[in-house]
Amino acid sequence: MKASKLLLVSALAAASLSAYAGQEPKTIIYGGEIYSANPKDPHPQAIGIEGNKVVAVGRYQDVLKQLGEGAKRLDLKGNYLMPGLIDSHAHVAYAGFQSVTLAFPDNMKDAATIRKFVDDNKNNPLRDLNGIQFYSNLSLDYWDHIDLLASVFNAPEYQNIPVVLAGMDAHTGWANQAMLNKAKLTEDKLAADAGIKAGTGLTPDGKINGFVAEGAWDYVLSAIPPVDDHKIASGIIAGAKVMNGFGITAWMDPISNVRPLAPVFNAHPGRHDVGLLPAYTELAQQDKLNAHVTGLALVNIHSTPAAIDDVVALREQFSHTPDVRLAGIKIFQDGVIEYPAQTAKLSESYLNRPGYSGDNTLDKAQYCQLIAKADAEHLIAHFHAIGDRAVSEALDGIACARKQNGNSGVMHSITHLEVVSPQSLPRFQQLNVAASMQLLWAGKDASSTTLIDGKVPAPLLKDLYPAGALYSHHALIAGASDWPVSSPNPMLAIYTAVTRMGELGELPPDSEKISRAAMLQAYTLNAAKVIGRDKEIGSIAPGKSADFALFDRNLEKVSIEQLRDAKVVWTMFEGKQIYHAE
Repeated sequence: MKASKLLLVSALAAASLSAYAGQEPKTIIYGGEIYSANPKDPHPQAIGIEGNKVVAVGRYQDVLKQLGEGAKRLDLKGNYLMPGLIDSHAHVAYAGFQSVTLAFPDNMKDAATIRKFVDDNKNNPLRDLNGIQFYSNLSLDYWDHIDLLASVFNAPEYQNIPVVLAGMDAHTGWANQAMLNKAKLTEDKLAADAGIKAGTGLTPDGKINGFVAEGAWDYVLSAIPPVDDHKIASGIIAGAKVMNGFGITAWMDPISNVRPLAPVFNAHPGRHDVGLLPAYTELAQQDKLNAHVTGLALVNIHSTPAAIDDVVALREQFSHTPDVRLAGIKIFQDGVIEYPAQTAKLSESYLNRPGYSGDNTLDKAQYCQLIAKADAEHLIAHFHAIGDRAVSEALDGIACARKQNGNSGVMHSITHLEVVSPQSLPRFQQLNVAASMQLLWAGKDASSTTLIDGKVPAPLLKDLYPAGALYSHHALIAGASDWPVSSPNPMLAIYTAVTRMGELGELPPDSEKISRAAMLQAYTLNAAKVIGRDKEIGSIAPGKSADFALFDRNLEKVSIEQLRDAKVVWTMFEGKQIYHAE
């Protein structure tokens, strides 16, 4: 009898310990200023988390009562807590990959300086890419000095050494003669392929000068051996670490089915082109990602609707890991507006290229069916559009989808939006289309002045990056960086959106400025809606992921200059601190 009782007690004790061991840890977060991004309770006193989820938000005593006295306490010590920030358009894997390449410094104005830089790095392993000298992140200013680049990298000692210089915009580059030979980019090739010819720079006597944009840049990239999964994973880890350091815990990677340095502009990826997706998925499964990632599959603008079947197949393959999912498509509606590429689609001709306003070969009927099929499959359609004609085309495609499918409930989005016509502004709200904007670009700098002044018609330059006009027309505006094209630091983008100040001063007009309150929403709940995860993240509410960014100052109350310099104290992802400032 005693033995039976002993066995019963032991069994009950074991069951009790097992139940206790299965409980998720509970934490009460309090003691600071909290911004929830939830309009119903914007500034709660405390947050209760259990495991990786928020379970209580509100008054401290109420949260304490719900979680119990045994919960751990996390004192914010007067700092400012907000939801984990979200970037609605960032090439994190490619940006991280760039960290294992050699960046080309700005403002090297003579051959001797460039030669010294090259010589100083002759043993730097970061510049070697399978036998090619590769330099990344070139300022677009260098495209005004192609003769300078040629004087160095086409010198006799480079006769058999291929060199590639990648522009910071990811749309342009330069290749020396040895690399042009390796890629078989010749005058005969230009004569046979009008698309490549359009993106190739020529000397006054018709010779290739090495500058390449978009389709021609693709052609050069196709001669570079593919980047392997291990290097991609290393790039993702490096990129995620940077994002976490800025308080960012989620992003949309807009070209997830293509590897770094693979062709994108004229590419037609299929269901077997998996790009970054295996590396992203494996890292998430190993708990090494520290972010929620929504991937998009690149689809060529000239594709037939059958291309969507390939994307659906990829979605089935890569949407079983909660933190990584393929959720939509990315379309290059146009290119870039800056000289010398000038591939953005405008409603008027470029001043220095009469009769040319960007590509005009779109089969609009086929394009309509492409977007309608994506919408019918509940895929996010995300459009790169710089010029006003490109924005209008993207909106037309979505209008076609809405007409055919009714309201699918999918929020589509257009990114960049440098030039937007007045006629397009109200269509964003009408069609449920979000504006994913890189408002760090909305200040006065070379890209918004010298590289377009006198080349783009003046009426189109009056309201660059029209955040104020879009906001006043009730468009949902989401924060984005396009990293590595520009810094992923949301504080710099918020500062520029509010002030329109850049390195050359203030970019007019005043009416396109947007409030910091709107920008805080842009980097939280609005961005969550754009990446299709607003039920999971984007605000601090019960049931959502325990993702937070703690800042060293109140972002709602300090001066805008102080906001610009705000620092992250720590970042939490799914209930775990993944970054802590030194």
